[in-house]
Amino acid sequence: MHPDNATDLQPLPNWENSNGCCGPTGDEGLNRACPCGAPVATLAADCFGPYELHLDPVRTYAFSQ
Repeated sequence: MHPDNATDLQPLPNWENSNGCCGPTGDEGLNRACPCGAPVATLAADCFGPYELHLDPVRTYAFSQ
């Protein structure tokens, strides 16, 4: 999904798993957390690859309000 569609997600403490040149490469695993602090997604946003967010299917689910 597009990272702008999940604006509440924040980097893990100390930018864990977010190594990259211009942003996280996304190849080190989960690097974004929900407001409660649980790691739930991987952001790939480095200058040489895609700009996308992958939600962990084990830790996330869809619901309607």
